[in-house]
Amino acid sequence: MTGDPMLVVGWLVVAHLAADFVLQSGSIARAKAASGGAGARGLLVHGVIVAACLVPFVFAFGGPGWWVLVAVTASHVLIDWIKIVLTRRAEAAVLADARRRHASAGSAPDGLGPAWTPLPAALFALDQLAHGLVLLGAWAAWLSVAPIEPGFAARVSEWLTGWDLAVVHEVILRAIVFGALLVVNVRAGALFVAILVGPRLAVEARPPAASTTAGGPAPAAVDRPSGGWTLRLGPLAGRIEPDAAPPAAGPPASPGHATPAPPARVGEAIGILERLIVVTFVLVRAEAAIGLVIAAKTLARFRQLDDRDFAEYYLLGTLASVAVAAISAFAAVAVLDSLG
Repeated sequence: MTGDPMLVVGWLVVAHLAADFVLQSGSIARAKAASGGAGARGLLVHGVIVAACLVPFVFAFGGPGWWVLVAVTASHVLIDWIKIVLTRRAEAAVLADARRRHASAGSAPDGLGPAWTPLPAALFALDQLAHGLVLLGAWAAWLSVAPIEPGFAARVSEWLTGWDLAVVHEVILRAIVFGALLVVNVRAGALFVAILVGPRLAVEARPPAASTTAGGPAPAAVDRPSGGWTLRLGPLAGRIEPDAAPPAAGPPASPGHATPAPPARVGEAIGILERLIVVTFVLVRAEAAIGLVIAAKTLARFRQLDDRDFAEYYLLGTLASVAVAAISAFAAVAVLDSLG
């Protein structure tokens, strides 16, 4: 007896989403992006996580499951490495171009213009597409015709004794679809939009200052370009900005006055809610209501839209966020409709 194709592919997707967006911490992602030994260790740790998520297929399919584990894990690490290298080159190119334009414009900050590139976000999307194609290829090559291990099948049948297997099958598939929607729109969507509209801060590090903080040595300072300007790739656009004056010494803030949440975190939360609402509208066949979400968000930002930089940033982020939600939701609807 072979496994149900939709169920097996669904579990492969769940394993990938768990490895890439649930179990991969920020520290692992940062380590992967580093160069040298730190980057290699980060990729190795991530590869171990990917392999661990594929272990159930070894129990279910035996030898073919081992082939899937090895092939998918190795290809996952290779694809991630290629994406990291290409992303690093793209960011270095835009940074070099920004510096050239700044050098030709002198010390005027407005002479730089936006130092932004869509390539990192495009590479993120292509990375996920490549992983998906590998998963489909692994299923077609090894799992589509492989029989389920008799011991595994017997154990599952024992657990499900007394249950309607058709109902259990449908419930599991629906749970996979809704779980994948949640991960894509909460974690993957947030990462994609953040990479697209907020390129990595690009600064040149120099040796740490001699001073120390209460928690240990002070963090590395930033090398200041001549003329007192620093190149930053921020959430709106990369510009040559004047170095900020150091904060005036004084007593710490009163404990009774809470520090406002960083705008980036608030914006991320708004984006997650936006995507979940759009997904809900698509699932209940109320696609026309998506316009209300965009209209309400635009109304709240109406005055800020006079700023061209902000307007472009807002439009780019909103369109990307809605696109992720709509595409994932319509794909989920297609799968759910196939279940009857």
